[in-house]
Amino acid sequence: MNYEVTDIKTDIIDASQHTPVVIDFWAEWCGPCRVLGPVIESLASKAKGRWKLVKVDLENPQNQQLAAQFQIRSIPAVRMIYQGKLLGEFNGALPEAQIKQWLDAHLPKSDNTNDDDDEDQFLAAIESGDRNKSRKIALKQFNKDRENDKLMVVLAMQILPDKLSEAEKLMESLQEPERFTIEKDVVQTIKHLWSVKDREIELPESDYAHRYREAANKLFKEQFDDSAEEFIQVLMADRSLDDDGARKACVALFRILGDKHPVSQKYRRRFSMALY
Repeated sequence: MNYEVTDIKTDIIDASQHTPVVIDFWAEWCGPCRVLGPVIESLASKAKGRWKLVKVDLENPQNQQLAAQFQIRSIPAVRMIYQGKLLGEFNGALPEAQIKQWLDAHLPKSDNTNDDDDEDQFLAAIESGDRNKSRKIALKQFNKDRENDKLMVVLAMQILPDKLSEAEKLMESLQEPERFTIEKDVVQTIKHLWSVKDREIELPESDYAHRYREAANKLFKEQFDDSAEEFIQVLMADRSLDDDGARKACVALFRILGDKHPVSQKYRRRFSMALY
C-alpha cells in the first residue's frame, strides 16, 4: 500500500478533520528512516481506520514547507495531528512495542469506542436485514478513511445492487485489488444481471429463461427473498442457463447481503444442496 503524500490538503489537512493522521517525515538516504518505515507501515495496515499514515519524503522540495511548519530538524520524525491539533510526536526509529505504546497514549480514546460501536451496530443491522442502516454505517466508516481497501469493499457490497456505477468506481480505486477477487466478480455478476433484467442480453431457449430474468428483476427491486427463491429454482432446473448464471447470482446475492442477513441464513443451505 502506498502511503506517500500526494496532496497535503487532501491527505493531511482534510483527512485529519475526521481521522487522526500520523505523519512520517523521511528520506531515502536516511538509514533509520528505512528501519522505521516498514514497522510503522505494518501498524498502519492493521489500524482498521483508527488512524491514517501519511509519509512525507523530504527529498521532494514541495514538502519542505510542511517540514518547516512542523519544525522538523532531524529525521525520521513522526507527528500525529487531529482536527487541527498536534496530539503527539517522536523522533528516531523506535521499536514496534514503543510505537504501539505511543499510539495508545495519544490516539483519541473515543474513536476506538465509536468504531467498536459502529461494528456492533453494523453486524446487528445485517442480522436484522436493515440495509438502510448497514449502508449508513458502512458509509460513515468509509468517510473516516477513504484509502482503506476493506472499507471500500464493504461499502461497495452494501450499496449494491442499485448503485452499481458507484460500486464499480469503489472497486476500481482499490490499491490491492488482488485481495478482493470474489467481490470484483460480484460486481461483474450484478452488472451482467442488470443487462439480463433490461433484456440487453438474449438468453438461450429454456423453459426457465423468463423465471431467471424475473429473478434478476426482483433482485434490483430489492425483493431479495423472492429473488433468491427464483434463482435457486432455476439453478435446480437448468444450471447451464446463462453459463451457470443462477449459481453466480446466488453467490453475488449472499455476498452483498452478508452471511448473517435473514435471506442468506434462509437460503444458503438450499443453495448448497441445489449444487449437488
